[in-house]
Amino acid sequence: MKSLVLITLFVCSLFAHKVNLFISNENDTINIYSYFANGKPCKNCKLIIKNNDNIILKDTLDTNGKYNYKAKYQNIEVTIDATGGHIAKENIVVGTLKEEDIQVHKEKEKVSEYKKIVLGLFILFVFFFLLKRFTR
Repeated sequence: MKSLVLITLFVCSLFAHKVNLFISNENDTINIYSYFANGKPCKNCKLIIKNNDNIILKDTLDTNGKYNYKAKYQNIEVTIDATGGHIAKENIVVGTLKEEDIQVHKEKEKVSEYKKIVLGLFILFVFFFLLKRFTR
């Protein structure tokens, strides 16, 4: 039972430093917003925008974790580097981006993370249950 509690705490702490990336399109301007799992913005994180393998832009996000970019290419790759191995990357087609509210996006991300945690705990429970059952 102690090991299950420790595993649960470990799994929950893994999501603490996850970098999320939210990209929307508004009047041919790409709005980039990056934040951590706890909702705090990714302040002054490195931003790299590529088209194919060519680097188009290297810059940093502002103190709110945001950046606005006037799209010149249709297919781009947006990478956010929060150092320490925390990287978020997304390939996008500019014309297919939809307008979505950031709060709605954050809620969807949070629900998704909770589902993953519950699923992981369920799998652990089943594993230990079967292990105990077959070792008798």
